[in-house]
Amino acid sequence: MHPLSVSTALFDGYDMATAMDEIARAGAHAVEPAFIKGYVDFDESDFAVDSARTLRRMIEANGLRAQAVSAHMDLSGADARAMLRRRIAFAAEIGAPIVISNAGPASGRAAVLDCLEAVLPDCEALGITVALENPGHGAGDLLPGRAAGSALIARIGSPFVRLNYDIGNVVTYSGEAIRPEDDLAGDSGAIVHVHVKDIASSTEGWRFTSIGEGAIDYAAVWEVLPKDCPVGIELPLRLERPGRCDPVRRREPLDLPQLRRALASSLAFVGELEAGAHPV
Repeated sequence: MHPLSVSTALFDGYDMATAMDEIARAGAHAVEPAFIKGYVDFDESDFAVDSARTLRRMIEANGLRAQAVSAHMDLSGADARAMLRRRIAFAAEIGAPIVISNAGPASGRAAVLDCLEAVLPDCEALGITVALENPGHGAGDLLPGRAAGSALIARIGSPFVRLNYDIGNVVTYSGEAIRPEDDLAGDSGAIVHVHVKDIASSTEGWRFTSIGEGAIDYAAVWEVLPKDCPVGIELPLRLERPGRCDPVRRREPLDLPQLRRALASSLAFVGELEAGAHPV
């Protein structure tokens, strides 16, 4: 079985208290707080110690645990070391063993490696793994897919730096040229966490959907998913990608009944995958 969590990104436009309550009400046991530029509103003050302690109390009060925290940033940036250290400390404070972040552009490879090398003592001291995620849009990224990610992890050579493989992202970043089940069939030993999201594809562009309602063949994916690897359900339903453009947020949040239906449907579908109810 894969330990399962739900990202708070689904509840963009609502506060964390609402997200925690809704995720717990849906029957999930773990949560992934999301701090992703373009997905939700946040700033660096959200990673302060007091904020982390408040969030941990909220998580625990809802009977949840933090499986990971998405706290994306560009690791090649000028302030990257300080920003990543804040995120590592934040994860430790809320009880999440994994910090998920993008890496950065391929042109910033040396700076990314320097940043990760600098924070390894923090990771080791606090028991936190930094999981680098393949992006879903843009171009020229350091980690376009599993093979590039695995090579970078081998270069770093630390158990505290691994991959978060985003199944939906590999489809959109490649313009649907790469099937995640094929990509995952290679060496997946560097993967420590997986994001599942689904996308409907049409001539008008891409649309995020509940898991199982899009174009991704999740039955095939589940056949090659790393055994026992934690899985996070990520449903960025407020985002739009008309014409396959970069994600843009709708002006208003989606209503809660719609989000509840999407979450219930996704949890049910993943539960069936786990039970083997969707054979290839």
